Amino acid sequence: MKKYHLATYGCQMNEYDSALIAQKMDMLGCVETATPEDADYIIVNTCSVREKAEDTAIARIFQFKPIKEKNPDLKIVICGCMAKNRGPELLKKMKFVNYVVGPDQYKKIPELLTGDYHGRERMFLEEDRSENYLGDYAKIKTDFSTYVAIQRGCNKRCSYCIVPYLRGPEKYRDMEDVLAEIRKAADQGITEVTLLGQTVNAYKTEGGNFANLLTKVSEIGGIRRIRFTSPHPRHYTSELIDVLLNNPKVCHYAHIPIQSGSDTMLKKMRRQHNMEQYLTVIEQLRSKDPFYGISTDVICGFVGETEEDFEATLKAFELCQFDNAFMFIYSPRKGTESYNEQETLTEAEKLERHTRLVELQNAITLKRNEMMLGRTEELLVERNSIRDESELRGRTDNFKKVVFKPELGKIVHPGDYVKVKLDDIRGWTIRGTLV
Repeated sequence: MKKYHLATYGCQMNEYDSALIAQKMDMLGCVETATPEDADYIIVNTCSVREKAEDTAIARIFQFKPIKEKNPDLKIVICGCMAKNRGPELLKKMKFVNYVVGPDQYKKIPELLTGDYHGRERMFLEEDRSENYLGDYAKIKTDFSTYVAIQRGCNKRCSYCIVPYLRGPEKYRDMEDVLAEIRKAADQGITEVTLLGQTVNAYKTEGGNFANLLTKVSEIGGIRRIRFTSPHPRHYTSELIDVLLNNPKVCHYAHIPIQSGSDTMLKKMRRQHNMEQYLTVIEQLRSKDPFYGISTDVICGFVGETEEDFEATLKAFELCQFDNAFMFIYSPRKGTESYNEQETLTEAEKLERHTRLVELQNAITLKRNEMMLGRTEELLVERNSIRDESELRGRTDNFKKVVFKPELGKIVHPGDYVKVKLDDIRGWTIRGTLV
């Protein structure tokens, strides 16, 4: 029985795509292994959103070279965004790699690996705007939660982002195909599903829009929690807001990238939203539930950012009161529109602004966590605590991580839903007592 090793780097969409590939390999009778030395096939699914992500994947791939030297029959595939971005260079630099495969060509991987392919071509990077992997469902990786892609590609073309050039324009999966995948997952015991897309709330097909899809997913038996990422501020309609606030199965949490609090910078970034629109979305989501969880992405020191622009970002963070934020220092990304612009800030200046923003957000995060104390929340138990195996970690509806210790004599497993009273904070961790 042949074995395959699958290494994944990058976003949740990459995790989903890897599960899609894994399902195809399983259907061929192959078995997944966590040990690359035991594998007959090694598949590396890569990310290109930042150069550091590519460097990390390349360093890992080179670690497979000695394994290939010991086992010449081993086949290695690089797939994903880095494959599309740097395919010829990768094959030239890594002669031990057999194939590079782009995001629209994953169906070729089983054929390439199992010996049915006898051609001389080693690169499969063509963009296929019709490829939506209709009828192909991802392998379920946990017993209770899974990702489901509903959209591929992106139409936004933000000036700093390389994703649209690698994943192509937006493509939406047929709604019935999405629902069929979720029903199949629910039949296997999945209770939480996360819908994926680069601009997930832009979803639209003949079957309806994103609000319609959320409603239909909520009607599937066994599904208790629905999450999604990442939405765009531009695509929050009144219909969608109504579903988000009033459908009890749709979790009160969203990751909404802001990128900057300055309208000048947002226009320069080609973000297709302004701060008035962004703040309106936040106000609507928190109008009914002040505990609605919101996280974001932001770039410090974008090309042309003035002190006034940065002060606008600080003000935006004060107004939005994000529960969490991923804060990045701008670095030019080759292949993007902003790459060719002259930088206006030194690395020290960008770092100084980043430090100020991190300090502000840390204070806001602590404040938002402290607001939760005294509340009784339902947790989906995810796993044992890393620091103490006798304790468990779960998430609230609004995506807060909570650690608790099970009562004596009461057995709690990952995948269980339990009620916990939130009564303490240690460091950044909310702690609770089982009710």
